[in-house]
Formats: sequence, structure tokens, C-alpha cells
Amino acid sequence: MTDDAAPFHRFYDRFDLLFYVTVATIGLLLLVDLGQDQGLSEVLSFSVTLLAAAALFLAVAAAGVGPRGRKITLFVIGAVFAAGILSAVLSDVPHGYGGSLWLVLVVAAPVVAVRRLMRHQTVTANTLLGALSVYLLIALAATYLFLFIDTFASGSGRFFGEEEPTTVFAYFSLITITTVGYGDFDPVGVFGRAAAAWEAVIGQIYLVVVVARLVALYSGRRLFRRGADTTTDD
Repeated sequence: MTDDAAPFHRFYDRFDLLFYVTVATIGLLLLVDLGQDQGLSEVLSFSVTLLAAAALFLAVAAAGVGPRGRKITLFVIGAVFAAGILSAVLSDVPHGYGGSLWLVLVVAAPVVAVRRLMRHQTVTANTLLGALSVYLLIALAATYLFLFIDTFASGSGRFFGEEEPTTVFAYFSLITITTVGYGDFDPVGVFGRAAAAWEAVIGQIYLVVVVARLVALYSGRRLFRRGADTTTDD
């Protein structure tokens, strides 16, 4: 998905921008119920979706995905917004939280971003912010996956057994990926339980692999500098 032109666009490796937008997106998801569609709530809901779209595009762009991949990302985002507008205008169009196209994008974003991070040869501030961004993007992807299961998964029923605001799904995703496990909310269907379990596993594997990679790079860089300083002193 990368090409020779990828490194020359302005968002390449800008994991700092991705981090700020992702933090804002997660923060609003914890506060704004996407199911509300009246007055200020509708504006806030649209703002959350817009921020999420920006985060996903920045993840793809920062990862070095080429022009074709960025155009596909923009097309998916546009299709999701168009579907949302149609569902709001036409009552016979099913309403969801991004649908299958959106779900594919939110799952792909952290994957392509972490691939780029693993190619960093030195640890910079952007590398650290990128690692944090991917961790939050995994939680974001799980949030939309839970909403998708709650809305569309055949035979699963309500994800929590009863209707809950979307803020609960974001909260549950963060609690799951950090393995805090308060136990105040639990998925009741087989799909929901499987998705929650996999989020916890992926989150822990990510921390082990990425943190180990960053520590190795940082330690190697310090040893190299220390060796260079020793040589200079001699």
C-alpha cells in the first residue's frame, strides 16, 4: 500500500497530529451519545464522527500509504457520511454507526500505522506519540466494532443485554483494553464476548511487542551515543 511518492506528502510520519486528534475523538466519544439526534446533541454527534474520520485519515497518511490508498480512505469516509445523511433523510434507509465500510477503515487504520512505527530505526517524539496513538486507535476500532455488533450482528441481541448510550461502548472499550475490568458492564452475546476478549488480547500483545521494540531502539541509541562519547574522550 506504500509507494515512492508516499514520504513526500505533508502528513507522512506526523504521528503528533494523529495523537492529538485521536485523543480528542476518544474524549468526545466518552461524553457524547451518538444516538442522540436533536439540537446540540446532533451537532456534537456529527463533530465526533468528523473527528474520528480525521483520525482515521491521519493514521493512513502518517503510515506512508500512497495516493491511491489515501483516495480510497477519503472515498470510504465520504460514503459513510453520505449513508448517514441518507439514513437521516429517508426513514427506510437503515441507520447505523458507520456500517461495514467504516468498520473496515477503523480496523485497518491502527494496522497500517503500527507497520510504519515498526520501521522506525530511532525513537523520536513522533515515534512515542505514534505508539500511543495506535493504542488508542485499537480502542476506537473496538468501540465501533461493539456498536456494529449491537446494531447489526444477527442473533446477538443487544450487546449489553439492554440499550445503552454509545458513551458506554467507548468506556467499556477503554476498560477492556487496559484490562481494568470493573465488571459494571458485560457483553451478553457470543459475538460481543469474543470481540471484547480479542480486544484485551490484542491490547496486551501490542504493549509487549511495541514497548519491547521501542525500549530496544532507545537503549541501542543510548549505548551508541555513550560509545561515541567514550571514543571522543579517548
